[in-house]
Amino acid sequence: MTSRSEGQPLPSIREATQRIQSTHAYSTSALGSLQSDAVSAYHVCLDTERQATNQVQDSELDVIRARVLGYLILEASSVSALAEIVKVIHSCNASYDKLCKLGQSFMDYFIRAFRKFKGNTPGSSSHPSRTSFDKDKEKVKTEIEQARASWTAAKQAALKRDSNRCMVKGVIDFNSLALFDTATQQQAGGGFTQCAHIVPDSTYFSLSDGEKKDYAASVLAVLQRFGYDINKINGSKVHSLFNIMTLDHPVHELFDRLKCWFEATAIENQYRVVLAPPYLHTVWSLPQQVTFKSSDPDNLPLPSPELLALHAACARVAHLSGAAEHVDKLNREAESSTVLATDGGSSELLNYAVMQGMRSIHIGA
Repeated sequence: MTSRSEGQPLPSIREATQRIQSTHAYSTSALGSLQSDAVSAYHVCLDTERQATNQVQDSELDVIRARVLGYLILEASSVSALAEIVKVIHSCNASYDKLCKLGQSFMDYFIRAFRKFKGNTPGSSSHPSRTSFDKDKEKVKTEIEQARASWTAAKQAALKRDSNRCMVKGVIDFNSLALFDTATQQQAGGGFTQCAHIVPDSTYFSLSDGEKKDYAASVLAVLQRFGYDINKINGSKVHSLFNIMTLDHPVHELFDRLKCWFEATAIENQYRVVLAPPYLHTVWSLPQQVTFKSSDPDNLPLPSPELLALHAACARVAHLSGAAEHVDKLNREAESSTVLATDGGSSELLNYAVMQGMRSIHIGA
């Protein structure tokens, strides 16, 4: 069962309206209409959350699903993302069941896509707006190709760009320590850095069967409908410098588990380092903000601000809605449980275990 303490209740309609108006300030009538539609869609999410809270059975997960939709509106990383979210919410025509299925779809194809893969791919969720969604997915599915680019080459390119250091902690890559003098070694310290992907590489390669390709196509379709040009990261392009970062192992783990994300400041290439929970700053000695720099800006570009914003939005929605805690809890229970109840009491855990069993995607090392 899901604890009702997971996540935060959706803000009031008044607070949400203020946030939407301040975050998405529009000058044209068309975009102004989107703002109004966003407030209307948020109202639908509030009603769904309220209905789920009053339900006797299966309500706790539905509360999270409703909150996922509401926080997607409030945390939309771009106008195109907001427009897509608002459109699909309204396409449910205020149907409780359809809205819950939609929330589950975003959990499967958005939140879980950005969270570190510990198991297998969920099967196809029933997306309420299937016709247009399936068209997008099928179009993308035909474009998916096996990504065979060298992991080592990607890591070396990122290391060169990032001056052989973790982009967050500044520690020197263990295999590069000999390139630095003793004083620099002692000041910066060393670590085992890794090549971290903003959009997980496992979404795109080692897709050996139809189920995995179907899942990857669904993820790509969601990203595409959020307004991102997936051609920049499809196939071997997932290893593009726009999509990779040099991170020390602990930072990489936090980033992949949506416990670390980067929020842009007003200064170009400067980001706030956000951790969940915040005390991890002290535990891992991580800075409050970082400025990304390239050793060769003309040839070695920095990570895409748009992809970092998408990852950050996903992380915020996951934590605010309670989806992150919910998935973590199910993961722990699936790992520790050897016998599932036969009376249906473990049905949610069984469903999660089945989805994990369908999601075995090899990740290169």
